[in-house]
Amino acid sequence: MDHGFVFVHAADMHLDAPFAGVSADDARVGKALAEATHAAFDRLVDTCVERGARFVVLAGDAYNSSDTSLRAQLHFAAGMRRLSEAGVDVFLVHGNHDPASGWSAGLAMPESVHVFPTDRVGRFEVTSDGQTVAAVYGRSFAHAAETANLAVGYARQADDPFAVGVLHANVGGNPEYDPYAPASLDDLRAARMDYWALGHIHKQEVLVRDPWIAYSGSTQGLNPKETGPHGCLVVQVGPSGISAVEHVETAPVGWAQIECDLAAAHTIEDAHRRLAESCEAIRSDAGRPTVVRVKLVGRSPAHAGLARAGVLGDLVESVRRDQAAATPWIWLDRVTDVTAPVLDLDAVRAGKEFSAELVRIADELEADSVALGQLIEEISAPLGAALPGYELGIDSNSALIAARDAALDLLLAEGGGRP
Repeated sequence: MDHGFVFVHAADMHLDAPFAGVSADDARVGKALAEATHAAFDRLVDTCVERGARFVVLAGDAYNSSDTSLRAQLHFAAGMRRLSEAGVDVFLVHGNHDPASGWSAGLAMPESVHVFPTDRVGRFEVTSDGQTVAAVYGRSFAHAAETANLAVGYARQADDPFAVGVLHANVGGNPEYDPYAPASLDDLRAARMDYWALGHIHKQEVLVRDPWIAYSGSTQGLNPKETGPHGCLVVQVGPSGISAVEHVETAPVGWAQIECDLAAAHTIEDAHRRLAESCEAIRSDAGRPTVVRVKLVGRSPAHAGLARAGVLGDLVESVRRDQAAATPWIWLDRVTDVTAPVLDLDAVRAGKEFSAELVRIADELEADSVALGQLIEEISAPLGAALPGYELGIDSNSALIAARDAALDLLLAEGGGRP
């Protein structure tokens, strides 16, 4: 291969998709959420132009549903024109959210936009200075629920200097996603591609590096599970093949799920401060607007106050208002209180109820590491036999204390021994 070049791999733009389960009554936040997928798409186009990409492959789900909005199609067409003017070819497949059978406004696209067929694997050549530098293969979904293994139809031509396969599929049977176009790694290897550009899974992940088989992930996370980076992959190809693959962030809005420990919060004011500090930490780490879901945890003196009717809602609204007004904004989407009351173990020990005996037994085990180890091993052995590779995940003392406190919560809540 005499010519080096750069190409970009992206997928799952889901233009016009709403943020699942989020209701933001703040005008600035609401507008940002409504525009997030479009802004991410613009950043993708910017990346292609700024990195001097020779082409970009789009591995399905450019739109969010087969009933595609005109707004989304107009925005996509504008992006295609920008890429064409910059000399960037586009190769795209339709996925389950934007199947070829879906509604189209029939907007004219530049000649540089190449759409793969639905009835077979198509092949397009990429040229530079009159010389073929790569071949791109792909097949689109005709309908949303594509259950056939499309990967088996891919086969590289022997004279391809560099080959890219574009596929919207669930490779390896990821249980968190619909089993559309199911395929195995062996199916992909058999096609002898240099790079597989996959779509459908919204998390960026490199499955294999020889050959490269990768999900670029979605350009913008769409729901609370889609935390972490979201963007595209920039692939540098040199005389000897792929020399670098870099993830570039495109998502203007992030998701975060955190725990806020209120063990040291003695008052509602303390709880308010700790929740605000948690949001500030996210702002500092993320450096961009973020939708946050928080779980309040810990044995806290503030637990009783938080349990009073209306207190948690007022607390959240106060913090939410302040955080939404800051830059970058943080939207406190949901706060769940799972705090527990502080346990007075000395008072429990002094009692005569079963809870007192429970604490005394735990004290004896904590003081006898051998007996505790034997008990933990006896309890976990059946799990290890049923679940190969099972590990407790915490040390024996931590497991003992967690079990003691969980049992005490149940006993004391049922009136089984509070002194």
